[in-house]
Amino acid sequence: MKMATEKIFVGIDNQRIELTGAAKEAYLAQKELDLVEEQRIAAKLQEKADARAAVLERLGLTEEEARLLLA
Repeated sequence: MKMATEKIFVGIDNQRIELTGAAKEAYLAQKELDLVEEQRIAAKLQEKADARAAVLERLGLTEEEARLLLA
């Protein structure tokens, strides 16, 4: 894994500090959790957009027409 050998630095009180050991492992684990959460949110947003598009298609409305009706 490239991330395991990559140097990671953080800024604390205007100092540049390299993460190592448990701190680096915790950072990488959190980064992975953040990526999974970002993907989950993106999938949920896409699902919502797809559902909206399906409803509009069933109703025979364009996006603009739906906005005008809901305004």
